Amino acid sequence: MIREMKEEDLQQCGVIYAKAFPIEYWGIDWAPDNAKEYLLDFYEQKRFIGYVYEEDDAVIGCIFALCKISGSKKEIYINEMAVLPEKQGQGIGRQLLKTLLDYSKEKGYAGVVLYTSEYAPASKFYEKNGFKLSQGTICMYYA
Repeated sequence: MIREMKEEDLQQCGVIYAKAFPIEYWGIDWAPDNAKEYLLDFYEQKRFIGYVYEEDDAVIGCIFALCKISGSKKEIYINEMAVLPEKQGQGIGRQLLKTLLDYSKEKGYAGVVLYTSEYAPASKFYEKNGFKLSQGTICMYYA
């Protein structure tokens, strides 16, 4: 079952996130507590949108997003999505994503945007769910 996220879900979301984002793909060594703190930053945003997937009263998947204003339009920016590794491949991520896409359409938003690593399997998941590679956009960083 999918429902809106509550603050008390954040602890389990941190556990899920730490398990779902292994260092070999993402280059960050997550622990449940620092993952929870990381996700709390999104949860506390003014225009936060979040859902969890529950099975037998246990949260096993989550999606964190924000409504962002871009000029005269609104769009949803997906910050993070995670499903327990042992539950991946069962359609849970697809259902969480569909819930967010339906919300975007219902609100009349311009679309949904996200960033992911080209080296992790997530990009194939998003492509299978209708996302396309953005043209003319680059990601830059300073270290």
